[in-house]
Amino acid sequence: MATIDIGAHSARMLIAEVNVADHTFVELEELEMPVPLGSNVFRTAMIADESIQILCGILRNFKQKMDEYGVRRCLAIATSAVREAGNAEIFIERVRHATGIDIRIFDGVDEARLDYIATISDVPAKYGFNRKATLIADIGTGACQVSAYDCGQLRFTETLKVGTLRAIELMPGTFSSTAMVQFVSTLVDKSFSELEHISGRIKAETIIAMGSSVRTLLRLTGRRGTSAASLPRETFFRLRSEILNMSLEEVSETYRIPPDLAETIAPCCMILENLLRLTDAREIVVPMASTRDVLMRDFINTEFGVPDIFDEQIHNLINHTAARYLCWNEYSERASRFAERLFTLLEKLHGLGKRELLILRIAARLHKSGLFVNNQAYHKHSHYLILNTEIPGISLRERRLAALVARYHRKAEPKILHPEYAVLSPEDRSILNKLASILRIACGLAATGAAPDHMSVRIEPDRIVIRLEDNISHFSESLLEIDTNYFRSVFARKVIFH
Repeated sequence: MATIDIGAHSARMLIAEVNVADHTFVELEELEMPVPLGSNVFRTAMIADESIQILCGILRNFKQKMDEYGVRRCLAIATSAVREAGNAEIFIERVRHATGIDIRIFDGVDEARLDYIATISDVPAKYGFNRKATLIADIGTGACQVSAYDCGQLRFTETLKVGTLRAIELMPGTFSSTAMVQFVSTLVDKSFSELEHISGRIKAETIIAMGSSVRTLLRLTGRRGTSAASLPRETFFRLRSEILNMSLEEVSETYRIPPDLAETIAPCCMILENLLRLTDAREIVVPMASTRDVLMRDFINTEFGVPDIFDEQIHNLINHTAARYLCWNEYSERASRFAERLFTLLEKLHGLGKRELLILRIAARLHKSGLFVNNQAYHKHSHYLILNTEIPGISLRERRLAALVARYHRKAEPKILHPEYAVLSPEDRSILNKLASILRIACGLAATGAAPDHMSVRIEPDRIVIRLEDNISHFSESLLEIDTNYFRSVFARKVIFH
């Protein structure tokens, strides 16, 4: 098996032999080649033709190497530079045509999910991830992913457009060491000012910091080995002062590290300084496992059907988001249970799977979040809030669908004149209609006060019979008010309540 990670400044490939019995792997070969994608995107918002040609050449060589090893399965991802590029879709198609390799854009929330997996796998229990408030920061060359956890439960995650090399590449012309520090410091501070309004919610005792520059920083203290290690706050600030008073050449010579790594150390220190200031953390814990190792482990688990340990965190974040928008209540709980039970009992009719059920759960939990903004047309506010809430483990496409399912749980049905609906693929429109029509009935049932666990469903050729075991005389009039027309238009079956 092979993984390819296309970052802002390099393309890396790991080829591994996997033991199918226990899913462990042995590294066979690792390759890394520089490619200036970030230099293009951070300045012009586009990937240059020359860079695409360079990358295609690199990937053709990677493909040849995979063929030599007989690689059967490959995962290729691209991170911050490609996902921010205005010509990302064209780029992906050109690479596919030239090399036969399909690239998946890795969103910030995908990186947050990998960071959690790395923490669970590689950070010892003595650092108290499951006992105290912890901030995980993945410091890349183009972006920084920040995720806050409380006693092991995800509270929020944010993608910041600041990285160890992004700021340097934005500097005009040539520059001195002092000018570089001042310029980068200003850009880092500006980027982190976006977190100031929620700084009260990211107080943490520990920062778990990931990324090659962070691992290099730890090694400057003399730490060696493959296990996670701690960098106390005081030790970090002493090291930071030393580094920021040196030129890049002096950093490289003093600590005997390559110039390209030395270039990332000062920005890395500035990012960590901001995080320590915002969180009041007493230590920085650095896992030594690289992204390539974690990506390979996750790819193997996915291919062999190993349950995803991050699933619980998705539900934690959904519930926490519902509480934040004051829609974590008995009604929403009942609506969610009705929606899930209807989905399960109607499985033969809709033919959808686990990912679609997850989309429905998000929409059901948050369909009334828009009331936090205004009670007028609140379903449209719910759409906006869900669409703009980062949920690790949920793709942007899935988040868009969840937002639209919540949007159409009441009032008008989807129309091709609605822009958000019109841009969907025919397949996604079908998914949306099925899920939204189910949620619409679930919300109506929840409003009656009936118990979801006592509901049964019978699928007949021309109708769906929903039976509530409760004494329906208490809410028979409410049942008549439930909008079943949308469901009927989607599934060509009328709904009967008994």
